[in-house]
Amino acid sequence: MSKASVRGMLVLALTGATLSMGSHAAAQPDPPSADDCPSRFQAAFANSSYAGGASGPGKPGGPAGTGAARKVNEIRGIGCYGRTGPTTGRITLKWSTPGKLYTGIMYYQLLDCSTRKYAVTQSLQYPNGSKQNYGSGSANVTLTKGHKYQLRITGNGSFARSVDGAGSIGYYRTIKVGDTPAWMDFSSSCM
Repeated sequence: MSKASVRGMLVLALTGATLSMGSHAAAQPDPPSADDCPSRFQAAFANSSYAGGASGPGKPGGPAGTGAARKVNEIRGIGCYGRTGPTTGRITLKWSTPGKLYTGIMYYQLLDCSTRKYAVTQSLQYPNGSKQNYGSGSANVTLTKGHKYQLRITGNGSFARSVDGAGSIGYYRTIKVGDTPAWMDFSSSCM
């Protein structure tokens, strides 16, 4: 048998082994994206998170942040808002992290553009964390006829992340503090 034939069989064997191993992995949903929103719905997308430099160790038994805070963009959230009738609408929120969520709360809110007050606030709450690294929620909402609304997503929490020397725990929060970013976004306009 020639060296080329042996090399070809080795590549085929390795490729087959890789494909075989991949087929036994647990299925995870794709990270949230604007494609998750139905047509004619607006999207708000947040992914600002940081590692290191956080105060406190997170959940007991979970790893702590170390070093200076560094933006890592590892928790992804997509909120969708659209009208379903003159006085009705629908809001949704999907999120994902690289590892399990230690603690967290995510808000999805509708700002009434006429009154500049939040008309609807929904939340996904994980005070004891989540064994999964993804989640979602949705709500049908009642709207004031003739008013326009804008979607906002935001939240606070901590999660397991892929270790790259910046800390094995990631954090996200509603406000920007120093060099740490806020995990928040608004949809593009009032509708």
